[in-house]
Amino acid sequence: MTELECIDDLPEPLRTHVHKLLSDYQHDSPYKRALVIETMRLISSDIGNADIKMLARTLTELRKGLNVFKPYQSWRKVSIFGSARTQPTHPRYIQTRECARALKEAGFMIITGGGGGLMQAANEGASEQNSFAININLPMEQQANPVMDGSPRHFYCQYFFTRKLFFLKESDAVVLTPGGFGTLDEAFETLTLLQTGRNPPIPVVLLEAPGDDYWGPLTRSWMRRLAHDQLIDADDHHLLYHTDNIHSVVEYISDYYTNYHSFRYVGQCILLRMLNPLSDDVMQQLNAEFSDVLSQGGIEQVFGWPRSDDACYSHLPRLRMHLDRRRMNALPQIIRRMNALYRDHLADDEQG
Repeated sequence: MTELECIDDLPEPLRTHVHKLLSDYQHDSPYKRALVIETMRLISSDIGNADIKMLARTLTELRKGLNVFKPYQSWRKVSIFGSARTQPTHPRYIQTRECARALKEAGFMIITGGGGGLMQAANEGASEQNSFAININLPMEQQANPVMDGSPRHFYCQYFFTRKLFFLKESDAVVLTPGGFGTLDEAFETLTLLQTGRNPPIPVVLLEAPGDDYWGPLTRSWMRRLAHDQLIDADDHHLLYHTDNIHSVVEYISDYYTNYHSFRYVGQCILLRMLNPLSDDVMQQLNAEFSDVLSQGGIEQVFGWPRSDDACYSHLPRLRMHLDRRRMNALPQIIRRMNALYRDHLADDEQG
C-alpha cells in the first residue's frame, strides 16, 4: 500500500495537513513518514481515550529513553538484573558490586532497574558516571537508589514493556544475579528473544556468589528437563554461561566482541558485522563447522553490502548467511568460533 493510499481514509482537513507533512519529509527517512501516517490514523480513529493515553505515554517514554542513551551509542553496555531486597552485607550484594566494578574497568557501562538491593550494588560498583538506571512507577513506589537519584542517566517508565525494550535494546550483554519474579521474568524473556532471533545475539551470564547455588536448579534440573521433554533444543544451553567467578564474567563478555561487532537481518539473510576481515582459511573452517545450521548456501564474507546499511557501519566487513531459523541458538557459537579463529590467525601471522 502506498503512502497516499494509507491516508485516503483520513478526514479531508487532516489529509491535507498530512500531505504537507509528508512533503516536508520526502527526502528524509521513510520511517519518519510512516510514523506521521500511523500517528494521524490513530488520532482520527475511534480508539478509546484510555488507549490513546497509553499510546501517547508510550511514545513519550520511548522518546525520553532514546534521548538518554543517544550520547552513549559507542559504549558497550551490560544490563545487570537482580533482587531489590538484598542487603548490602550479603555476599550476593558484594559479588554483584564487584562484578559491576570489574566490568566498568574493562570498559563497559552498566544498566540497572534503578532500585535498591542488587540493582544498587551494580550501580555502586560501576559508579554513577558509568551507570544507567531505568526505573518503574509501581503502586508501592520503587525509589531511585542513592547512587542514581538525580542522575541524567536515570529515568522512570510507566510500563514494563517500554522498560524491558530499553534493557535489551541498549545492552551488549546481560548478567543475571539472584532475584525474585522480576529477575526471573527478565531471564526468561531474554532467553526467549535470543532463542527466537528477536534480539541480537548477546552473552548472558548467570552470576552467583562463591558457595551460592541460586542458579543451580535452573542449569542442572530445569534446562535438562526442558530439553529431555523436547520443549527446548538441546543446544539452548549455549545461550547461558553459569559462574561465580568475576574474572570469568568479564572475560566471557569481552571475548565475545574480539572481532564481532553487531547483527542485523537483510531479508532472509543474517549479517554479522565484524571489526576486521577474515582470511580464506578461516572462512573455509567456519563453513566446514557450521554448514549443518544453514538452510541454504554457505557463510560468505561480503563488503559494502547492503547499500542501505547505516553509513557508520559501511566500512565494516560482514558475514552473510541463510541460517536455519530453528537454529538461532547457534549464533553465539558461530560468533565465538569466528572470534577464536581470528585470534589464532593473528597469532600465526605474528609468529610467522
